[in-house]
Amino acid sequence: MFSIWLFLAFFYPAGAHTSLAEPTLHQVRIEELSKSILAFDIANDSDLAAAALSDLSVRVWRLSSGRVIHEFSFPEPPTDQNLKLDGEYEPVSLHFSPDGRTLGVGFSNAICLYDVENWTEKNVLRVAGEDNLRPGIIATSRTPLLRQRTAQEAQAQSEQPIRDINQTMREWVARRHRGDGRTRVRDFAFTRDGMLILASYCRGGCWSSSGAVVAFASGTDPVRLWDLREKKIVWEKLYDPQGVISRVVVSPDGGRFIAVNSELAHCAVAAYDLSSGEALWSHRLGPCISPPNVQLLPGGRSFITNRVDEANRKNKEWRYAALYETATGNKIADLPEGDGISAADVSSDGHWLVSIIWRGTQFQIWDLQAKKVIIRDVPKGWKRTVDCVLNRVRLSPDNRWLVVGCNVRGDLAVYQWDEGQSPKP
Repeated sequence: MFSIWLFLAFFYPAGAHTSLAEPTLHQVRIEELSKSILAFDIANDSDLAAAALSDLSVRVWRLSSGRVIHEFSFPEPPTDQNLKLDGEYEPVSLHFSPDGRTLGVGFSNAICLYDVENWTEKNVLRVAGEDNLRPGIIATSRTPLLRQRTAQEAQAQSEQPIRDINQTMREWVARRHRGDGRTRVRDFAFTRDGMLILASYCRGGCWSSSGAVVAFASGTDPVRLWDLREKKIVWEKLYDPQGVISRVVVSPDGGRFIAVNSELAHCAVAAYDLSSGEALWSHRLGPCISPPNVQLLPGGRSFITNRVDEANRKNKEWRYAALYETATGNKIADLPEGDGISAADVSSDGHWLVSIIWRGTQFQIWDLQAKKVIIRDVPKGWKRTVDCVLNRVRLSPDNRWLVVGCNVRGDLAVYQWDEGQSPKP
């Protein structure tokens, strides 16, 4: 296994990218959204940002000024709240289109597309009937209604045998796998030309918790390719009956996509042909705490992801990342990061890699041309607590904005990159 820097030197030889001015990093503000962040994105060629929050609202604002441009919310659909744990919410996903003119929001079984100029709904992608509760599900309130038991009810309950806790948990998990009958959008991605959307869905218990989604496989959790012009499904596939496709990333050339298959406490990265949905290769399942990041490098010939396929409970390799060949899935080289990586993003020109170390105590910026880490920093004024560490990072497609933050507390540190000098904190 040779050095990752030898590989990067092949793509970024000496003198390459000399026309690219290097940025200076300026912290603009810390944006306090006051709710847990479920999803976040930045529009191309703009300072427009959007976040989906745990109260099922979507907020759109200017990174430069903090001014809110638009805000809307979804009503929580009725369900059996006993299927959820405390702090779990309906999942919401969102992405701007490649041209920055459309905001796509996935909620319940639908992907809604909004025009960012006037916020009219341009399109809705969904299958009729997939938002209905299955027979036998009784919708309950998030806040239980309390009433005093009668003497007869108390006597009858005291005479019932105490249930085995293991059997009770097995029954509860089985109900989670069955879900409430609704199909929910798990993740989606635009193709580069903006003409297609690739989307994954879950039909079991599928809830967001502090920016992560816990999904219980139903055995019939589909992945679909949508044609936006025709508003119809090009193909639909069911992959692992024991897993849910939790993350999808489309290659720049539109020839294939990389997906993360998530089973309970285990994940695997795989690649598929975009035109047909047929599998090309798959890594083996390995233990994971959350679905690993997948970051394609420019051109789509290689990608960076966590080394889940090498992991076990002892070595915890899922904390560390490596570079892989997209065509085969073969590992090219390990990323030399002793602190591990919990989240990452790559600039659209392939010059910069921004990552958050596994413990969430700081972020770092790699110069892939200079082949070194040039910044290790913590946002100024950051209030680090036990339950809120850095765990979200996003670079704008035009490489002008960097946002790092904490999903639980809903705090985002906003940075602007100016042309001219080497990055400085």
